[in-house]
Amino acid sequence: MTARRHLSPRRLMARLALLVLMTAGPIHASRAAADLIVADQKGQQKALLAAAGVDRDMPYHLHWTEFEAAAPLLQALGAGAVDTGIAGDGPFLFAWASGLPVKATYLLPPRGGGRATAVVVADGSPIHDAAGLSGKRIATGRGSIGHLLLLRLIQSGAIPAPAPHIVFLTPAQAKAALDAGTLDAWSTWEPYVSLAVLQGHGREVVNGVDLLPGNSFFIATQSALTDKRAQLADFYRRVTQAYAWGHAHLPEYATILARQTGLPQNVALAVAEKQIAAPAPLNHQIVEQEQPTLDAYRQAGLVKDTGALDTAFDESLMAP
Repeated sequence: MTARRHLSPRRLMARLALLVLMTAGPIHASRAAADLIVADQKGQQKALLAAAGVDRDMPYHLHWTEFEAAAPLLQALGAGAVDTGIAGDGPFLFAWASGLPVKATYLLPPRGGGRATAVVVADGSPIHDAAGLSGKRIATGRGSIGHLLLLRLIQSGAIPAPAPHIVFLTPAQAKAALDAGTLDAWSTWEPYVSLAVLQGHGREVVNGVDLLPGNSFFIATQSALTDKRAQLADFYRRVTQAYAWGHAHLPEYATILARQTGLPQNVALAVAEKQIAAPAPLNHQIVEQEQPTLDAYRQAGLVKDTGALDTAFDESLMAP
């Protein structure tokens, strides 16, 4: 029998990069150096830029590739398959602390605190608050913002002993398991919170308000920061314009979000209301806000000492 050949980490990352580029669509080699490849979650950024009309007349080609969650998006960034993409502070810092060569470059601050991250249960569940999650089976993604919420609930004492049993699943797997009754709860993020509550016959029992900074960031590769600074700055400027438009035109944005992603209209509107923010360049105060996020993973023994937190951020990129 032929022995199975083990791929080196470098070969595995290269294969992942190739896979992501294949799913993103063909990109002509002669344009690749000037193009910007952007990773999106559930099509939300792409829909917003299209709704605002700021994705027109760009001096470079913009290519989108979509991911279900932040973890595979960040792996694609680490593999160099995409140039920039959006992720919550929790998954970003979990990935960075695990050695992924990426940096946060632009801020998407929270709207309404940590409301966009929550633990949901099925209708009819006897669980009505954080204390009721003690000892229960709860799904989330490893290193995700939902995982971070559970860690903060446990570490703060909001979920008393015994600690819940955390089951690491993708969003699709978690939703199916919750619907089937094989899990007690699901710690997740938007748009999955609104999908569960508005379409999945579920309800929210606790969210991240007063527990999480709630920040999201655009993350970039070092090569993009070196070779595509002008494209990144222009893209972040357009993102800022798009969010300003979205704040003033929530119904219109929700309609395009629903059409492009397949989300029901009421879910798309709920997501828009929670996630339309005011993007801005990074500053040291934002970096300091994230120390408890990294500390939560360290306290749980999920990451090792990583050195100075500010090395995870590039504060020099200012969108014109």
